[in-house]
Amino acid sequence: MEYVEERQAVRLNVLGALECWAGERRILLGGAKAERVLGYLLLSHNRSVPVARLVEAVWGAEPPSTAAHQIRKTISTLRRLLPGGAELLRTDGAGYRAVVSAGRLDLREFEELLRAASEAQATGRPKDAGAWLRAALDLWRGPVLDGLDGEVIDVAANVLVETRLAAVEHYARLRLEIGQLDGLAPYLRQYVDAHPLRESLRELLMTALYRTGRHADALEEYVLVRQLLAEELGADPSPQLARLHEAILRQSPELSGAPAAPLLEPAAPAGPDPDPVRCTLPYDLPDFTGRQDTVRRILTALGNGRRIITIDGMGGSGKTALAVHVASRIAERYPDGQLFLDLLGFTPGHAPLHPLEALDHLLRSLGVPSDRIPEGLPERRALWRSVTANRRLLVVLDNVRDSAQVQPLLLGTEDSATIITSRTRLVEIDGAEWYSVGSLSMEDSMELLCRVLGDDHDDVEARTLLASMCGGLPLALRIASARLRNRPQWTVRYLVDRMRSEARTLTELRVGERSVAASLQLSYRAMSDTHRAAFRLLGWHPGADFDVHSAAALLGTDVQAAEALLEELLDVNLLEQHTLGRYTLHDLVRWFARDLRGNGSADREEDSVQRLLDHYLLTLERACDLLFPGRTRHPVELPEECASLPDLDSEREALRWLDDEYPALRDAAQLAFDVGLDLHAAYLPRGMAFYLNLRGWWTEFRDVEMLAVRAARRLDDPLLLRISLTNLGLALWKLGDLRGCLTQLDEALALAEQMGEPHGVAAALGRIGMCYSSLGQYEEALKRLDRALSLNRRLDSRREEAETLANAASALNCLGRHAEAAEAALRAVRLDRSLGERDHEIYALTELAVAHLGMGRPDLAVDRLADLGGESDGLRQPGTVGLMLAYRAEAYQRLGRTTEADACTVRVLKLVEVSGAIRRAEIENVLGRIYRRRHDHAAALRLHRSAYRRSAAMDLRVEMARAQAGVAAAADAVGDTVTAAAAREAARDLFDGIGVPEDCRWPD
Repeated sequence: MEYVEERQAVRLNVLGALECWAGERRILLGGAKAERVLGYLLLSHNRSVPVARLVEAVWGAEPPSTAAHQIRKTISTLRRLLPGGAELLRTDGAGYRAVVSAGRLDLREFEELLRAASEAQATGRPKDAGAWLRAALDLWRGPVLDGLDGEVIDVAANVLVETRLAAVEHYARLRLEIGQLDGLAPYLRQYVDAHPLRESLRELLMTALYRTGRHADALEEYVLVRQLLAEELGADPSPQLARLHEAILRQSPELSGAPAAPLLEPAAPAGPDPDPVRCTLPYDLPDFTGRQDTVRRILTALGNGRRIITIDGMGGSGKTALAVHVASRIAERYPDGQLFLDLLGFTPGHAPLHPLEALDHLLRSLGVPSDRIPEGLPERRALWRSVTANRRLLVVLDNVRDSAQVQPLLLGTEDSATIITSRTRLVEIDGAEWYSVGSLSMEDSMELLCRVLGDDHDDVEARTLLASMCGGLPLALRIASARLRNRPQWTVRYLVDRMRSEARTLTELRVGERSVAASLQLSYRAMSDTHRAAFRLLGWHPGADFDVHSAAALLGTDVQAAEALLEELLDVNLLEQHTLGRYTLHDLVRWFARDLRGNGSADREEDSVQRLLDHYLLTLERACDLLFPGRTRHPVELPEECASLPDLDSEREALRWLDDEYPALRDAAQLAFDVGLDLHAAYLPRGMAFYLNLRGWWTEFRDVEMLAVRAARRLDDPLLLRISLTNLGLALWKLGDLRGCLTQLDEALALAEQMGEPHGVAAALGRIGMCYSSLGQYEEALKRLDRALSLNRRLDSRREEAETLANAASALNCLGRHAEAAEAALRAVRLDRSLGERDHEIYALTELAVAHLGMGRPDLAVDRLADLGGESDGLRQPGTVGLMLAYRAEAYQRLGRTTEADACTVRVLKLVEVSGAIRRAEIENVLGRIYRRRHDHAAALRLHRSAYRRSAAMDLRVEMARAQAGVAAAADAVGDTVTAAAAREAARDLFDGIGVPEDCRWPD
C-alpha cells in the first residue's frame, strides 16, 4: 500500500493525550466534558454513537437529569470550535458520528498502516511489513486518551492497547525473522517494562538479547519474570518460556536464527511429515460487528491461561463468526497451526460428525498420513494427544452437538487452545470458560446493517424498524441485507412493510438456502418428543416473558417439573433469561413456536390454554384481594384452585406480581377472546381495572374494558356485561370523556335494574353521580350519590360506601357546603382505614382538607395531611398523591410556612404529568393560586390557562370557572385589565351556570 497523507484543516490525535490541531495551532476544547465526548466519538470513528452512550462516557452510571441536553450542547460547541466541525461531527439518528479519514485522525492512520503491513506480509515482503508496523507504532505518544478515565472509555481503550501490543509482537518477530537486530532489545524493553506480566513480550526480549550476544541478560530476564509472576499471581512462567530458558542455558543452535516462537520437541514416531504451519480457519468477516466486550473477555481468558473456550447461543446468533474473529486475532500466538472443523451438530441433511471421523480430519490436517491413523477411537485419541503434545495449536470446533461429541477431541497440552461453538451449553466440559451470546444491541444491529448495506441514512427509521424486526439476530440481519442487495429496486421500507405481518416475518427472512426458520427447525428437531411438545405449547403463552408458575399451568406439570423443562430449553438456547426467575422467547423464536401451534393434539392445546387462563384469573383475584380488600364479591363461577399458583402473602408481593405479569395478563385476555373463552376475556379485565386505576394507565384501562364488554355481549351474560360497562365508564371518566362515561353507565344501570342486582345499581349510581359532579351538575350528582349511599349501607358495601361519601364531599365542597363535606369525608376516611384502602383514604383526607380550607382553617387541613407520605410508592395513584400534595402546599402557604409549601410544590410538579386529565386540571388550578400568592404571576397565568384548556376539552365546568377566575386575578396583578375583565366575566357565567356561591368563586 502506498500511504499518502491527506492535507486537511484539522488533525486529531487520540493515541496519547487528546490533541486537536489546525495547522500549527492547537485547539483547546475548554474542559473534560468536551474532551470525553470528542474522544469517545473518535475512538468509535465512522460509527454511530447513541446519546445515551456518550452520557455514560462523560458521567458514568450517575448522570445528571440534564445529561442528554448537555451532550447536544457540547456537540454544538465542538462543531463551532473545530474547522469543518459540522462535517466532522454528524447527527446520526438518535446519536452522533465522527466522520474522519486516515489523514485527519491518528487512529485511522494506525489502522491503515496495520492493513498495509498485513498485505505486505501476505505477498512475501517482510521488510515492507516491518516498516509499516514501525510507522504505525510510532504514532503512539502514550496511553489512549491519556488523562481521560472512566469505564466506557477504558473498555474502548483496552481493545486498542491489545491491538498495539499484538502489533509490537508481530513487528519484533518480523525483525527477528529477517535478522534486523540493531536496537530491537531496547525497543522491546519499553513495552516489557510497561507490561511486565505479558510473557510473550518477555519471550521476544529474551530472544533478541540472546541473538545479540547478551546471554546473561537474557537469563536475568527469566529470573525477573519468574519472581514477578510468583509475587503477583502465585504462578510459574509458561512452559514455552521455560523451554526458551532451558534452550538459552544449553545455547541451543535452534535459537541462532529461527523466529522467536516456542521450541518444538521431537514429534511422536507416528507424527506428521514435516510440513509448513497449517491454517484451515475460515476468513474473518470484514464486517464483523459488535460483541466487543465478549471478544475482550475471551482474549483475557486465553491470555490468563484458559485452554478451552465454549461459545453457545441460539441458531443464527453469530457463534461461528465470533469464534473465527477471536481465532484470527490470536492466530499468531499458535505458530504450529490453526485448525477449524465443523462437527455438523446441527446441519440439515447431515448426521453429526462422529468423534472417530472428526479425529481423522484433524490428524490429516496436521499431515499425519492415512496409513498411520488407527481404526479405533481410543487409539486415534491417543495419537491425537501424542501428535499435539509438544505443539502450540489453536483448534476451533464448530457446530458441536453435545459434550460427548467433543470430549475426545480436546487437546491435552497447556500451550494450545480450543474454541468450541454449540447451540447447547456444554456444562459437562471440565475447565472450560463459558460464553453465551444473545442478540446484538440496537446500536450494533444498526452498525451491521450500515456496514453491509452501505452508509445510507435516507431512511434511518426504516432501518431501525428492520433491525427491531430481526430481533438483533445476526443471521436475520444478514439475510435481510442480502435480500436488499440482491433486489436493488427494493427499499428498506418496502422490506419492512412486507415483514410487518408476524406470519410473514420468518418467510421473508430467507435467501437461497439460508433461512432463520430452517436454522430454528434444526434445534427443534434435535430435541426429545417431550421437549418439542413443551416448546410448541410455549408458543401459546401470551407473555413476552413468563415465570415458572404460568409455564407449569400451560404445560400441565407441577412447578418443579416445569422449571426443569424450561432450564433444559434454556440450555439449548431456545429460551433466554434476562431476569432471574423469568424466561423469554426471542421474537423470531416466538414466531417460529407459534407457527408450530396445531402440530400436536388439538385437545391437549385447548386444555393447556384453558389451564393457563385459569391460572392467570385465579392469581389475579388473589393479588387483588391483597391490594383492594374491600372489593365487591360477584356471583361469578371461577375455576377451581390449581397447584401452579404462586405464593402471594403481602401487598408488595401482589404488586410486584402484577407489575411483572400485567403485559401477559393483557394479552391473555385477548387470547381468551380469540379462542372463545369469553368468561376469562370478560373477567380478567375486571381485576386488571383495579391495577390499571392504581397505576394511572387509563388508556389501557379503557382498552381492556372495551374487550371485556365485547366478550360479555358475545357470552350474553348480563352480570359480566354490567360489571364491564361500569368499569369502562370509570375509565372514560378518568380520561375526561364524560359524555361517553354517562352512556356506558346508563346502560349498566338499566341492566342492574332489570336483573334486580342492587350492588350493580349502587355502583352505577355512584359513578353517574361522580360524572354529573364533574360536569358541574351538583344537585343531580348529589341525588344519585344519596341513592347509591343508601344502597351501599343496606348491602354493607363499605368500600363502595367510602367512595360514594368522598365523591359527595367533593360535590359539597364545590357548592360551598364545607361543613357537610367535612362530615362526609371524615366518615369515608374511617371506612377506608377499617378496610386498609390506603389510596382512597388519601383522596378522602384531601377532600376533608379542602373542606377545612373552605372554612378558613388551613391549620386543620395541614393536620389532616401532614402525616401522609409525599411520594407515589406504587400503592397509591400518582394523581391522588399529586392532588393531596397540591392542597397541602396551599394550606402551608396560607399559614405562612413557605419552606414547607415550596417543598410540597416541588413534589407536585414531579407528579403532575402522570396525574390524569381530570386530576391534572384541578392540580394546575391549585398550583396557579400558589404561584400567584408568590407574586409569580407569569407562572400563575400559564398554569391557569393550561387548566382551562384541559378542562374545556372535557367540559369540566368547575375547573373551567376556577381557571378563568385565576387568570383574572393574575392578569389584574400585572395590570392587564382587559384580559382580567374578560376572564372574570367568563368565570362569572360559568359559576352562575353550575350554582357555585359567590363566596366560593374567587381566589383570595
